[in-house]
Amino acid sequence: MDAGSTMSALSTPDLESGFQAFTVAARHLEEVYARLETSARGLDRSVQDANRHLVGQLAQLDRENAALDATLGSIPCGVVACGADLGVLRANRAAERLLGRAAIELVGRDVRTFRSADGAPILLLGREPVVVQQEIERTVTCLDGSARTLAGSIEEIPGGGWVEILSDRTEVRHLRSQVNRLDTLAGMGEMAAGIAHEIRNPLSAVQGFAGLLQQQIDADVLPERELMRRYCDRIRRGSAEVENIIANLLLWARPGSGQPETLDVAALMDELRQDGMALAAQFAGRHFAVRGPESELRVRADRTRLKLALVNLVRNALEAAPQNGHVEVRARLAAGRALVTVEDDGPGIPENLRTRMFQPFATSKAHGTGLGLALARRFVEVHGGELRPAASALGGAAFEVLLPLAGSKGAA
Repeated sequence: MDAGSTMSALSTPDLESGFQAFTVAARHLEEVYARLETSARGLDRSVQDANRHLVGQLAQLDRENAALDATLGSIPCGVVACGADLGVLRANRAAERLLGRAAIELVGRDVRTFRSADGAPILLLGREPVVVQQEIERTVTCLDGSARTLAGSIEEIPGGGWVEILSDRTEVRHLRSQVNRLDTLAGMGEMAAGIAHEIRNPLSAVQGFAGLLQQQIDADVLPERELMRRYCDRIRRGSAEVENIIANLLLWARPGSGQPETLDVAALMDELRQDGMALAAQFAGRHFAVRGPESELRVRADRTRLKLALVNLVRNALEAAPQNGHVEVRARLAAGRALVTVEDDGPGIPENLRTRMFQPFATSKAHGTGLGLALARRFVEVHGGELRPAASALGGAAFEVLLPLAGSKGAA
């Protein structure tokens, strides 16, 4: 079949139908294109809006970062922020000054590499594992070689990471040492005044009776033997009082730990019972008792010094107890330590002595030196123990002596 015959085979209706179909398809394509163009314009506007919003957010973030930098830069405490990998993210000006390096040298570094010359971590963040902790004060050698006393605390950053807050306590520590020194000097001044006051009384008696003897000798008068004996006895007693005050002061100033040995508390209580009964005989009508311990307890201490501390407490309790009053000593195990309690049914600790009862020469007694409690506390603390007031079941005063058990940390 040739071309002419082919053309003749396509009838006019077929051509019109095909042309109409083409026209419909073209219109449909135009409509789809128009819709696509409209959608494209909408997407373009959305992208432009999103870009403008993103630019605005970035600008806001820049402003917030600038405000944060200004805020961190203005505070006097050092701030070091780290990521979860302990790489430094931010360090303010105070941190630069405290660590001895500019922020550009700190940011990006692993905080665990910040170490003193002796290899110790400068920051708490440099210790592993990193944990949230309250303020810890320590002396470190910073990156610039300066020695500083830094106080630091760690907080966790939401989303991961840590921040350490630093404050410089170097000057505070120096001032604290000066205050302690001044307090020591003030205490020495008060002690000197107390020594002068306490020694003046027996010395006055010694001088007085020595003067009476001198008058008898100068007048060539032979006094009665009993009178001479009384004068000499008062002189000896006055001298002994001065010697006792000086000896106690030396013990208080230089207590030492003596010769520590392992002591059985039950045996120590038996010895204290005998000493206490001898003391109670001097206070007619007082009832003295020692109880415990119910279990085996051993402490590491110098027997003489520890007994002196306990005897001082017993003597004070006997002096405070009323006629027909009671003094009790109890020993037991308490929170992993040996606890010895001495209590009485007397009037209790006077209000004006509560804050200074352990200071030398602090006493409410007419003839007391005020060294008993001071010495007792000194001897107990030398052995790693603690002496403290407590509530008395008898209604008077009570003191607790807590001592570490032999072989435990803190034992003498």
